[in-house]
Amino acid sequence: MKWLNGLKRKDKNTIDRIWWIGIFLVSILFYLIWYWMDGIILTEDAQSYISMTSDREPGYCIFLAVLRSVFDSGALHAAVIIQCIVAAWAAAAVAMGLKKRFSLNCAGMLLILFIQYGVTLLNRFVAQRRYSYYNSIETEGLCYSLWIFFFLCILGIVYDHSKKSAVAAVLWSVILISIRKQMLITLIILVLCLFYVGWKEKDWKRAVTSIVLCAAGVLVATTLIDCSYNLAVRGVFTSHSGDSSFILGTELYLADLDMEKNLQTEERRELFQEIMRRTDEQEYNIIYARQGNPEGIRGSFLWNWQAIENHYSLSYDRIKFDVVMAVIREYQEKTGVPEDERQDHYNEIAGSMMKELFIPCIPGLMKLFACNVIHGMITTILKVHRLLNWAAVIIYGVYAALFIDLRRRGIRDSLPFAAVVILAIVVNVCFTSLTIYPQMRYMLYNTALFYQAGAVMCIQGWTQKRVKG
Repeated sequence: MKWLNGLKRKDKNTIDRIWWIGIFLVSILFYLIWYWMDGIILTEDAQSYISMTSDREPGYCIFLAVLRSVFDSGALHAAVIIQCIVAAWAAAAVAMGLKKRFSLNCAGMLLILFIQYGVTLLNRFVAQRRYSYYNSIETEGLCYSLWIFFFLCILGIVYDHSKKSAVAAVLWSVILISIRKQMLITLIILVLCLFYVGWKEKDWKRAVTSIVLCAAGVLVATTLIDCSYNLAVRGVFTSHSGDSSFILGTELYLADLDMEKNLQTEERRELFQEIMRRTDEQEYNIIYARQGNPEGIRGSFLWNWQAIENHYSLSYDRIKFDVVMAVIREYQEKTGVPEDERQDHYNEIAGSMMKELFIPCIPGLMKLFACNVIHGMITTILKVHRLLNWAAVIIYGVYAALFIDLRRRGIRDSLPFAAVVILAIVVNVCFTSLTIYPQMRYMLYNTALFYQAGAVMCIQGWTQKRVKG
């Protein structure tokens, strides 16, 4: 009997390997077809990564630089093909990973896979971008896939309390943060999940030790990678520039000239005046976020959140790149700041302005944060639209009702998965809303996972009901 059970397990493992290979090969074709149809998509940010500018994180720049050294003029084609292959690997990993963890049948596994494909199909045929992120030169071309690997490790921590999964999650977190600073959310999620494991095991000493070691490891590793990269490329052991300008860009969107008095040096006051002059000239300030009337939207943030978000999303990058960076660089040239000192000088000015404007901007930041969160929660699962906004509320309501119903019926296997997905969505939306703005490409990390978690809950709820019936 033991021999027979062993043979069955061996057969099952063989079948799973065949499924994995089949899904991987089909997924390669699925993702490469958009490269064949659309070619390489050079986004607005592409050149800054290709040129390895000082305001970009090192990960994606290094990825492209390595490919240039190997493939020369074919580097971008190689980058897109690799991104498509990694996306195929992630699709196979999430389909087979969820199949194994939740004992899904083949139909359930294929549903998970089609949901994974669905996000790409929606981006290609429905969203305004109308292309697959995987054949574009931007960080999302890699990060969407690597996020799946990180998330599967998080499930390993939550379900299995696995040390191996925790170590792997730390490594994926370091890689993701080095590619894109938004991925600091991986560290937040990792810490919260380790805290949950400590609560479940009632071993707080071990939990605190794990949290401190993982957090320190991630922060130290990402800082060393960032500074070492800049030492190799620019000869200065420093982090990339522009981190302060994330929040500064939002503050300047909300600011008015009266806030000049909060700046403590004549240098920064002079720069602030010029920045405000240019933002006003280009109508990048919030006072120009009109919704059909010339008086603007003062005093009615939440009612007009969509109008504010539309204007803010158009203005944010322009403030940061076209105004703040341009003004400070012009000032550096005018005052003769040496080239090798300009990055640190920029960081010092932007960082100081950000801190000095923060307190007077707090009321506006809180209101804008609320608008961002509404926008981000909707954008994660649907496109923002007057009708779809209410559909998103209904979908979240159905998700919550299904979660509560399964918990009440004692069908709890899929509930940690569903809860971690919501945690990831909330952390991503809130973190992004505080630092950048929740445009669609920043929110799509958890879109497929949300519907996959919903699908798993539905399958388990239906299976249990059918068995009882």
